[in-house]
Amino acid sequence: MIQATGTHLLTVPLPLEEGGLLDGTQVAYETYGEPSGENSVVLLHDAAQSHRALGPLEDAPYQPSGWGRELIGEKRPLDPSSLHLISMNLLGSPFGTTSPLTEDPFTGQMLGPALPLLTTGDMARAISAMLRSMGLKRVRALVGVGLGGLVALRLAALFPDITAGVVAIGAARALPEALRDRVGMFHQLMWMDPEYKEGFYRPGGGPLKTMKKLRLEYLRLLYGREFLAARYRDIDVAEKTLDDDAEAFAKTFDPNAWILMTTAYAGCDLTEYLPKVQAKVLLIAGASDVLAPPARVRETYHLLSAAGVQARYHEIQGLSDHGALLTETRRINGPVRDFLRRLR
Repeated sequence: MIQATGTHLLTVPLPLEEGGLLDGTQVAYETYGEPSGENSVVLLHDAAQSHRALGPLEDAPYQPSGWGRELIGEKRPLDPSSLHLISMNLLGSPFGTTSPLTEDPFTGQMLGPALPLLTTGDMARAISAMLRSMGLKRVRALVGVGLGGLVALRLAALFPDITAGVVAIGAARALPEALRDRVGMFHQLMWMDPEYKEGFYRPGGGPLKTMKKLRLEYLRLLYGREFLAARYRDIDVAEKTLDDDAEAFAKTFDPNAWILMTTAYAGCDLTEYLPKVQAKVLLIAGASDVLAPPARVRETYHLLSAAGVQARYHEIQGLSDHGALLTETRRINGPVRDFLRRLR
């Protein structure tokens, strides 16, 4: 099903929202299905995931890839037999796109903390530049999950002609205020760990204990206790599963990259950008999602509608925590397929 995978080097420096230019930007990607007319759909992953939406599975409890296996396929919301799917790695993510792990061509060392803090606007511009380099001036839709949903909406606001539609899954205009404050503090907590060494830790080392602690905290936002109890029946087994994931995550995900991803997530508020969206929008909320609670997603829907945007709202009922939004996609199959079919 995978048609192509690789990393593309952008030939033009990328302007950053906080000032300056990022030269030699590279974007990792994977595609599924064949291009035919205007059938391209861009997939944008969540904060801790990679562009490898279909896997393969890693031999570890933490799985950054494979998050789209229930989303992509025959009789699923995104069918590669009729769509050309382009899954892109977000700027700052440590899975192939320019990130703190990228080698500085001038020093031969990893960029590390020298890479400036990034915004969802920077991530959106990188996606836009990548599409232009592929010869795509317009795609049928942008489909983003969590942080990727925020980037998709920001991209549609920055470049209104780039897409006919946006599907934002588990994403609202911003994180709830209390979570914005807490996730925004991840940066400070990392700096307080003496093993962080101001970002100049040795490869494979660094603040592993703090990374594990922060990942556990983040996992408890993704999966609530009620959801875990229903899935595992034994809460001790659930806690062991989360602990194993956090341990593996701390050894896999670069701390400087995690700072970039969580800072961009916490710092994003799309309120002023929503009126600039011209594409049709489908917002999908999970009834028990704490990162994008239904009330916050409905508020985003009303802001879009008030600005004249053709928006739809669909809520997944029952236990539908943020981390489980893509595990039972039969509940969004109809709305997504109908939305994509109507786009022109």
